[in-house]
Amino acid sequence: MRKSNFALDKVLTVILTVFLISIISISTASAFSDYEKDVAERLYKDLDEEYRITEFRAGSLEYETLKRLEANVIADKFKDAEFKVHHIDDQTINAYYIGDGNIMLFEGLLQELSTENQLAGLIAHEMGHAVEEHLTEDLERNLGLSLLNLLFNHFTDNDYRTMTNVAQNLIANGYSREQEQESDIYAVDLMMRSGYDPQGLIELMQIFKENSNNFKLLEFTQTHPIPESRIEYLKEYIAEQKSKKTAENNNREGNDQGLTMPERNEFSHFENSLISFSYPKSWNLNEARALKQEVKFRYQLSAEALNAEIYFEDLSSKNFMETARKQFNYAAIEAEENGYQVEKRTIADEQLDIYQLQLNRSQEYKLDYFISQKDQQQLLKLSFEPGAENRAEQRQLIEKLIESIQF
Repeated sequence: MRKSNFALDKVLTVILTVFLISIISISTASAFSDYEKDVAERLYKDLDEEYRITEFRAGSLEYETLKRLEANVIADKFKDAEFKVHHIDDQTINAYYIGDGNIMLFEGLLQELSTENQLAGLIAHEMGHAVEEHLTEDLERNLGLSLLNLLFNHFTDNDYRTMTNVAQNLIANGYSREQEQESDIYAVDLMMRSGYDPQGLIELMQIFKENSNNFKLLEFTQTHPIPESRIEYLKEYIAEQKSKKTAENNNREGNDQGLTMPERNEFSHFENSLISFSYPKSWNLNEARALKQEVKFRYQLSAEALNAEIYFEDLSSKNFMETARKQFNYAAIEAEENGYQVEKRTIADEQLDIYQLQLNRSQEYKLDYFISQKDQQQLLKLSFEPGAENRAEQRQLIEKLIESIQF
């Protein structure tokens, strides 16, 4: 009798386990759990009572940086997750993730940033806490939440209040050493997939290091690695990943057999005090009048079945962190509003930031390039309108010109 009861218990255990696993697979389909959403809502409300909070909207550098990173999230559970970046109007040098995809950026920290790569490093790091599920992990550990509670959300209002307090303590005291390193590593990988230079993350660490006497800093409390150690392992990891990428690119280039291009002696050379580039001898290059003081030079390029324009603009007098990337995003939004089909592309280059827009509308076809030296507030803009005939050949020549650009 005991044996049959034991056998029955084993069968029931297996059935219950299968049932729970099946429910878990359904419940984890959503990127953010219901209790994390509730905690985030309550934390946001508490913060909003203390500070003035606004959400960064489309067109802002912070929003566009987030969307660029978001598009390169590869974890299945978070591929379609929606993240948001919020501005906190306070001079504290801080930033943190409060759950449910919400990233809070303090004005004090934003004022310390000087490049888009630093901003990308900051946002990517906070996204790392989300994708690695650190908040959920710590809530489970600190509250001892049971499996059934997680599955069916059996929480009272007092339970939710306790969870919110735990989350607030996590934000005040920081995540564990292992969690911080996980987010750092995740940020490097995400930045590289998104076309950002992960050196910006090291520069961000140096900013925190210089301001580490601020007692409100999230990242450098005593429970975290000292800045030097974080900078050291980041340098090693970035060097390793860049080396892998270079090897992959070299291998890919060795296997590519593209079209045969004209010999170098079929190209003319342009050079002034700002840039140099090569272009086909069959194209005509003529200086044109610059209409704005910020525009340092402007040229028209023309050939059979091709019209183009090249100009160089100094963006240093523009708004905060005005960059080629920002101009690229504005142009893409404007083109979509005007009915163009827009394809965006970031071109890998060690010295330059190069962004390409391909615009299609009815019979129209355009290629726009937005180029600058990395982290510099300047813009080299090139606009091409190749004709329908020999378009592939014309595009090859355009890409050859782009590859020849030097500042």
